[in-house]
Formats: sequence, C-alpha cells, structure tokens
Amino acid sequence: MNIFIKLMISVCFPAKNEGKFIERSVKAAKKTPNVMEVIVIDGGSMDDTVKKALKAGAHVVYQSDLKYPGKGIAMRDGVYYARGSIIVFLDADIKNLDSSMILSLTKPIINREADFVKGAFGRKAGRVTELVAKPLIKMFYPELSSFNQPLGGEIAGLKNVFLSVNFEEDWGVDVGLLIDIYKKGFKIVEVDIGFKDHDMKPLHLLTDMAYDVAKAILTRAMMDGKIDRIGYEKHIEAIPRGIGESS
Repeated sequence: MNIFIKLMISVCFPAKNEGKFIERSVKAAKKTPNVMEVIVIDGGSMDDTVKKALKAGAHVVYQSDLKYPGKGIAMRDGVYYARGSIIVFLDADIKNLDSSMILSLTKPIINREADFVKGAFGRKAGRVTELVAKPLIKMFYPELSSFNQPLGGEIAGLKNVFLSVNFEEDWGVDVGLLIDIYKKGFKIVEVDIGFKDHDMKPLHLLTDMAYDVAKAILTRAMMDGKIDRIGYEKHIEAIPRGIGESS
C-alpha cells in the first residue's frame, strides 16, 4: 500500500482563457497511469475554460478574487491542493499533449533517479531563454547552464520538494524553482518530452516575461553575494525589449 501511495501523481494546469485546449489536455492527463487527479488553477478566465475543465473531470481552483493572480501563485496553489506525492505542472495550451509527456517527466522520480525534473522539447529555445535566461544563468549559476529549457513550464517533482521552496508570483517562477531547488541540494534532471506544439505568446507578454525572468535570477544572485545592487540594476536596465518569439 505504501508503494502505491508513493506513485500517485497530481497533474496541475495553471490556466487563463485556455478554453480552446483545456478539455483535451485534462482528458489526456487523466488517461495517464498513476494520475490520481487533475487540477486546473484558473486565473480568472473570461472564456469557457472552467466549464470545459469541469466537463473533462478536473478539479478547478478559482483565483478570480485575486487582483494579480500570476503563474507563480497558480503553481503555489496547485501544490497546496495536490494530494499526490508527485506533482506535474504543464502548460495548458499544448496542442499535442499526451500521456507520454507525463510519463517522461515522472519516470526519473518514480525510479528514484531525481527529485525534480525539467522537460525539454523538440524545438529551439525562444528569445527570452536565449537572450535573457541562459546568459544570466551562465554568468551566475554556471552549474545549471547545461539545461536546454530553463524556462520550460513542463516540470515534475516530489511534493515535499515544492513545499521546501518559495514561488515567484510571476513569469520568473520556473527559473526561480530551478535555482532554488538546485541550491537545496535536490537531484535535478532534464528529460526530452518530444515536440511541443503550442501557440506563441503575444509580444507584450514576452517583454513582461523577460523582466520577470531577469529579476528572478538577479535577485538570487544578489542574495548569494554574486552581484551587488549596482550590478543588479545595471543588468535589469539592459534587458532587451520587443523581442518577439515564444519563450
């Protein structure tokens, strides 16, 4: 019985206005072996995201009462509500999501080869990753520079790992988790989850993302004594603007 409990998986989708894909995504997750629940954390959708998520059998967590929900807050809430000992986070707009992606993310944890898993997918990393995240990671956390998709939203981890760290409230959450979980000494691996077919983010979101990602990395670097306040501000001011591709 204890072994069975350890294998139980909660799949979480932070979502806002994802009615086009959420029903299919929830159904794909529910078909995956050992998935005990699917949670959709809704950030105040104005479309039929909630209706379709419920129809597909998801448990929906509502964030409509929050002024600025944010991806990181949605993920933090997902950890709080998840009952599984393994938690998977997936972007809600993956058009070709299937069980193989979830199995690839969770296999190293089930086999006790990792505590936290980052998913890498079959396309070139976007410009926020290449122009902002990777250079800053290489500069301040070179031990993590081998990760191809440090901003990827497809991750899995033991619940106790997620409970041990704080969540950035915004787009800096994914790279923040990578750095913080590494600093805690947990074992991290990156796995290939195949081709990821999803919509590109609009330009205004990418500029916000670039700032949030840089802030997450630089704040940690400053706290770790790798950079001072003047250096922090200099790097923040140098963030590229109008860099238009998916992350």
